[in-house]
Amino acid sequence: MVFAPVNSTKPNLYKSLIRPVMSYASPVWGAAAKSHIKKLESAQNIIARQIINSPWFIRNKYITKDIKLKTIKEHLKKLTISFFNKIENSNSPAIQEITTYDPSHSRKKRRPRTLLNPD
Repeated sequence: MVFAPVNSTKPNLYKSLIRPVMSYASPVWGAAAKSHIKKLESAQNIIARQIINSPWFIRNKYITKDIKLKTIKEHLKKLTISFFNKIENSNSPAIQEITTYDPSHSRKKRRPRTLLNPD
């Protein structure tokens, strides 16, 4: 469904240069308000649209599918899973002393691990 042929260089540049800046420290702030995540998603959609020079009437989901981009929420969840797995397998005594909390308890404050919970 791509309107113009896509060179793999542009999506790779986005994935390696821009997306890491957008998702920096996301395991910590990944449980931010949905409105903030939507702003990041909008920015990604604008960039994806520019990558393939698509006209206004092509839906974002087709554009991201064609250039094989995950949604920001999926990407943040993947980073968060990786981050918490590294913490759990860490040999550092300082990290092992940190108390764990159960993210299944509903609280008014959102915690970083709540990003792992299904919506």
